[in-house]
Amino acid sequence: MQIVLREYIDLNRIFFSNATTKEEAIDELVKVSKDDGKVSDPDNFKKALLKRESIMSTGIGYGVAIPHVKLDYIPEFFITIGINKKGIDWDSLDNKPVYLMFLIAGPDNQQEKYLRILAKLTLVIKNPERRKKLVEAETKYDVLKIFEGF
Repeated sequence: MQIVLREYIDLNRIFFSNATTKEEAIDELVKVSKDDGKVSDPDNFKKALLKRESIMSTGIGYGVAIPHVKLDYIPEFFITIGINKKGIDWDSLDNKPVYLMFLIAGPDNQQEKYLRILAKLTLVIKNPERRKKLVEAETKYDVLKIFEGF
């Protein structure tokens, strides 16, 4: 199963965040996903994301958070990308602020596909130069261009 990240990313789900807290950022991720028609029940979607955060922070370090949720009412995987130029306290593993948020959501019965998407995303964002370009991006198109070929 070959994963092409670009298939899960859309211009409508890339945004520049104004959040100052993790919960505000999650609200933004939920709203953008809902507005693009990917989430039919935003309240339960947010609850599921917050429940996952309560188990362990999805702030993986290096200025990146990957909140994720698998729910039976989400028919297909998608990624929503938020960029916060000021940084947000996310209780990250390295205790540093988060600038890049990658929400991964999809059906709860496709664990292998989820893990492959996560692995591919991690491969792309572990490159420090790429992370820097994402944080410095001025437009959604700049962000999308970084994911071309992945």
